[in-house]
Parts: sequence; structure tokens; C-alpha cells
Amino acid sequence: QPPATSAFSSAMSDLLVKPLPERVKRLEKARDSMRPLLENSCLFANNCETVFREFRISCVHLRREREALDALEGKEVGWRFLCKLCRERPFLYDRVHEVLQILMMSDVWMKAFAEDPECRIEDLPPEIQSEIKRRAEQALDPASKADGYPAAHSSHQEFKASGTIAVVVQRFVKAKLLLNEASDSWAELGRGLFVAVSFTKSATEDKLQPAARFLLTAKLSRGSTEEAESLLSLCQRGECQGILLLPQASLVSDLKDVDVRYSHQLVKSRAHVLYDSFIQTLHATAADLMNEAKDNLQIVAGDFDGPQVLEMSSAGPFMHSFSV
Repeated sequence: QPPATSAFSSAMSDLLVKPLPERVKRLEKARDSMRPLLENSCLFANNCETVFREFRISCVHLRREREALDALEGKEVGWRFLCKLCRERPFLYDRVHEVLQILMMSDVWMKAFAEDPECRIEDLPPEIQSEIKRRAEQALDPASKADGYPAAHSSHQEFKASGTIAVVVQRFVKAKLLLNEASDSWAELGRGLFVAVSFTKSATEDKLQPAARFLLTAKLSRGSTEEAESLLSLCQRGECQGILLLPQASLVSDLKDVDVRYSHQLVKSRAHVLYDSFIQTLHATAADLMNEAKDNLQIVAGDFDGPQVLEMSSAGPFMHSFSV
């Protein structure tokens, strides 16, 4: 596959699964980068989003490695940074929410938050404050737990559609996507799924992982047999599959008389952020579900603002539209 030249290619490679010690080191580095920002308001203003991105990715990488996440020293640095980030960058609530969902699974992280006088629940996203408060109280008094806090989701959790992400899926036998018009570079795939995606105004980052899991586990593709199977099953059996992902804003539309309206679409700038995050989430979710079989899955995504030039040979009239 030719090297991708799009802006998100480095972010995609960042999310490839690495050995545990390397992931832990990345989290430690993100924590250490927070310290000077908390002491200097100019540094914070200029660098907080970059540092938060590293911390967020590190937490996502370790969300199933509870012991490693719990063992991090200096948890108060992470909490103080998140509180300050929410105060000064409220437009990042959605991304912070994702990190908080991971940290709330840990009693030691919640205890660190509860015992730090510089951390205030009021600084965090309003929609999660009550849950943070409950978890902090449980961490300080473990006896107050009834059945304990739920464990991380299993690989086979039931899918529940949020209805905020529109996707159209088409099987293909082979496909190729133009990556760089100037150099005539193409990414080529064998059997797999073409996925067009769009986001409604209600779409948030916490909806991305269930949607990615759905695409990987639903019986939408086909391998060497005539039976419909999931990408997960096919890859685990050793068959190579691909996902060709493109943004398609017009999937979120409706009719009024004879006029097509797009009033329910998410604004372009926010949709761009969610699209790039969805690419990363697909990679991370595939790695979680498939482990070594992830090598059998090729994910190619078009640039949000780039040309959408593709060639595709379909595997028959098999197209589905979903609201996930």
C-alpha cells in the first residue's frame, strides 16, 4: 500500500497497538508534559490541546490494562490538568468525557481525585459530574459499593444504536482509493466493505466506539464462501479483508416538499474532528477485538477535505443503510 499523505496518517499509526511498556512510557511522558503547563498559563494556552491529545490516546491504549493504568504515579497531575482544561477549553468536553469514562473504572484514580483539594467536580463536564461524584464517594468508601463498578465492556457486548451516525455499507471484491493526485498514489484493497459515513448534530465521540464495533462484528462482508460473515470472523480465520472509509455528509438529509434539506447535519468543523477520531477508533477497536488477526484487516480512509476518487468492483447488489 502506498504511504498515505493525508494529515491524519500519523494519528492512525500512533494508534497501532504497541507493547505494554511502550504504551505505559507514552502515558508517563504525557503526564510529565502536563507539569510545566500547570505552572505557566502561557505554556498551557499554547500547548494544552497537544498534550491532552497525547494523554487521551495513552489512556485509550491502556483502557484494558487496569493494573498499568492504576500504577501510574502523579495521578493528581492528570486530574488537575483535566480540570483546568475543562475550565478553559469547554469545547473539548466530548473528548474529555471519553477519558473520564476510562479513569472512572479505576478506584485508585477516583481516590486520587477525591483526595486532591485542587480538583473540583464543578470543573468537569456537567453531564458527567453526578457520576464522577458517585465514583469518588465509592473510592473513598469501598463498602458503599453494592455490586461494584462495572468492568470494562467485553468483546461481545450487545450493540445499541444511538441513531446519531449514518452509514452506508457496500461489499466489494476489490477497490482502490486515490491518496495523492500529484503523484498518482493509490491504496488498493481486496475483498471487504466500502463505508460512507456522516454525523448528525447529536453525534459525540462516545458514540464512535459502538459504531466501529458494529461495523467489525456485524455479518456484512463475505470471504471465500457465499455466507455473510463479519470482518472479525473472517480475519480471525485468516482471510484478508478491507475497509474503505469515506465521509459523505449528504447521508444526513431529509425532504420538505421537493426540497432536500441538510438541517440535521453536524457542522463541518466538528464533523471533521469526529471523522478523524472515527478512523482512529476503527483501528483501536479492531486491534482490541482481533489481536494478532488485526494484520488481516486493511483500513483505508479518505481525507475529509481531499478528493474522493475511488474505483470499486462490487460483490453484487449488496448495499445497506444504517443509523448507528
